[in-house]
Amino acid sequence: MSKDLFLGLNHWAVVGDVLNPDKFAYKIVQKLVRKGYEVSRVHPRGGENVYVSLKQLPNKPDVLCLVTNPKLGAEYLAEAASLGITYVWLQPGADTEEIVEQCRALKLQFVQSCVLVELSRREASEASKE
Repeated sequence: MSKDLFLGLNHWAVVGDVLNPDKFAYKIVQKLVRKGYEVSRVHPRGGENVYVSLKQLPNKPDVLCLVTNPKLGAEYLAEAASLGITYVWLQPGADTEEIVEQCRALKLQFVQSCVLVELSRREASEASKE
């Protein structure tokens, strides 16, 4: 699946420790927001402006970005499939063989890569064209 296709989609749901500035989920949210994406933050504990489940989101996201342990990831994948969310971005560490197999079984389109790296590459590419 093309990373550019995913990066061309606007509404992302990031699942992970989105309130902790030391964690990648938080950094991904910040970078996506700075780049103009609509971002919904999701974590099982919830929090201020953080949803516990994908079902709670006011609008269905285009992309589910998993930045969490595989046990939680499996639950969110099943929920995403039930809601018709078909694009999944698997961050390093969240992309275990079991998660990849689950994506295939649920017929989800997925990418295994670091979104921060891919956004930086995209920025560099755009800057070189100027």
